[in-house]
Amino acid sequence: MRRRRARGLLDHCEAKAYTWRFANGGLTVRAIGGAIAVLLLASPSGCEKAIRQPKGEEGVVLSADVPVRNSTAVLAIELTRLQRGEEVEILERKGAEWMRVRTRGGVEGWVEARYVLSKRAFEHAQALEREMAEIQRQALGQLVGSAAIRLTPGRASEENVLFYAPAGTLVEILRRERTSRLGQDVLPRRYRPDARRVRSPESLPPSDLWYCVRLPESFLVRVGWVYAPLVELKVPDRLRHLQGEYAFVAWYELASVEDPEIGTSYHYLTFDTHRTAPVPGTDFERLRLWIWDIERHRYTIGRWEIAYGVLPIEHRRDATLHRFRMRLYDPKTGELNDVEYHVDVSDRFAPRLLRSRP
Repeated sequence: MRRRRARGLLDHCEAKAYTWRFANGGLTVRAIGGAIAVLLLASPSGCEKAIRQPKGEEGVVLSADVPVRNSTAVLAIELTRLQRGEEVEILERKGAEWMRVRTRGGVEGWVEARYVLSKRAFEHAQALEREMAEIQRQALGQLVGSAAIRLTPGRASEENVLFYAPAGTLVEILRRERTSRLGQDVLPRRYRPDARRVRSPESLPPSDLWYCVRLPESFLVRVGWVYAPLVELKVPDRLRHLQGEYAFVAWYELASVEDPEIGTSYHYLTFDTHRTAPVPGTDFERLRLWIWDIERHRYTIGRWEIAYGVLPIEHRRDATLHRFRMRLYDPKTGELNDVEYHVDVSDRFAPRLLRSRP
């Protein structure tokens, strides 16, 4: 019934809108008064009832006290401020730097685009955070410059950028992946037992290394991918100079000892990879138990093993026993298998590394 009534009203409006009259070979037009047309458009039962301003894209504010301005000019009036987690409607974008928004209170103005993330991207970021929730910190790092935090690894475009984190931000390393150089496609892991060491890095296709990181609680979006060269791994001071041509990718504090000359020191289990010629398909290729010698006042290697594996590593501690569960490549078949190592620290001066039998 409503549709027939609306259709009749529309036909009536169209029929009465204009009267055409030909006179003396000329054409004149008589239009309905402008005021009547405006009333019809504004009325819920008017001729153009279905025409509405399209709803803008929804966004989420990433920072606190974000100013909303009446223009993008240097001298602009501040209309209000937005708080972290507040939702807005994105009405317009001005390049990559500005966007016009409407707040929940109806205030419209301009904000810097870096402070607002589309709600769709925010929901994808939350899904990534849930996916990585059970992964423990593998290593600690710090951003050496302002870094794009991305939804996926790859820098072929800016479409996967969630936001930019400032230099100095501490991040937890969760996973590692490689993409083609300046590309988006994650390279498949292809470990070959017959070619464990690449003698010439130039023989491999150029690639980019990426870290999946967890950011501090002060960030609304806490998990994303960052280009690895923008992250400095914060290796403990007394371990850093021991890396040499092998770089640590993960390390775990096991137990402390008191050195009468130096003070408190720690035993560590580390996982490392070759800096310039890594084994293809792996994140690490050996593990080492570092024991602090209180008589020599330096580290000694208690034990080390070749272990071609991938992150993440699962670590848990039961009293004086550390358990490390990881995925290692079988040296004969190249298949990934779950393997567990134990470190017994019941003797605080002489920890023991043991491989658990399946």
